[in-house]
Amino acid sequence: MDELTTSQVLDLCGFAPDVLSLYEVEVKKAQPVRKVVRFTAPQGEYALKKFNLSAEELRFSLAAMEHVKEKGFPVPGVLKSREGELFVERDGAKYFVMEWLEGRESKYAHVLDLALAARGLARFHLAAQGFEPPFCAGKVQWGTWMGHFLERIEEMRDWTVLAEQGGSVFDRMFAEQVAYCIQEASRSVELLLSSRYEEITKLEWGLKGFCHHDYAHHNVLITADKNISLIDFDYALCDIRAHDLASLLLRNMKSVKWDSRTAYFIIKSYFEEVRPHDGEERLLHAMMRFPQDFYEAGYFHYVTKNRPPDHLEGKLRKWSEQRERRERFLNEFETGARYVLKYGKIR
Repeated sequence: MDELTTSQVLDLCGFAPDVLSLYEVEVKKAQPVRKVVRFTAPQGEYALKKFNLSAEELRFSLAAMEHVKEKGFPVPGVLKSREGELFVERDGAKYFVMEWLEGRESKYAHVLDLALAARGLARFHLAAQGFEPPFCAGKVQWGTWMGHFLERIEEMRDWTVLAEQGGSVFDRMFAEQVAYCIQEASRSVELLLSSRYEEITKLEWGLKGFCHHDYAHHNVLITADKNISLIDFDYALCDIRAHDLASLLLRNMKSVKWDSRTAYFIIKSYFEEVRPHDGEERLLHAMMRFPQDFYEAGYFHYVTKNRPPDHLEGKLRKWSEQRERRERFLNEFETGARYVLKYGKIR
């Protein structure tokens, strides 16, 4: 079978076939990899990415990536177009070209990778400090946790009415669990009210950092020399570092059935690189206590309506199955985390 031309590869991926003509590159070979097109040129290896959000959001993401790169944190550099632009537009979509970074995707199930990822996240947060973001509505999220929690509680109450009137399997499952989940969300609000959220937000706002906001294993690359590189800044936003750290904890808790030692290992590894804020463990608890998976299942079913019912039913089923383990973990979390932060070891 003949090898596909560059235009054919682009077309196959839903990209504008002529988009690379806007760059000073002579493409030797192109192939799809995940959501990008990797291509080889005399200058090196690159990735072409399609961006479907606004120009403001893309400028914010590229500025965030450039900022940490200037601080020495390994992220891809961006190749400018023939016109000297950071991105180009074709048929209503935006595209940019970045360096292809060598490395393998991290595996959070492997303890050494998890340690590298946690320490790398801390170093990333240090590199993120001093960021002067371009204006982008919705990307500056300092001090918004309380408002988000309260808004989502009201949404879940609205969906309760829909679930009680609906007749699907999802409706029944949602109605059975929603009261408990609203209670959990309310506990997140109570935790925030009793925390140092305002003081820590004020401190970190002054440091002008930002969060990656999508610290999934496939965005964390492990290099040959056992360091990490970071890709995909699409969802980066200005918020306290606990947002990213809580997300990393949650990703792992759901896959290891809320194993507390794994959580404390992540915390220990992260805070080997940075100093903790007094009371930071309560912010992590508040973020993890909020039933985000349950909320998202309701949002996809009742609002966007763009997910298969069996997929969403599976999310609710998994939520129900892990409820007792989750509750036990969260009830013990602050005490265990506080010990790790004080003594630097897991008891």
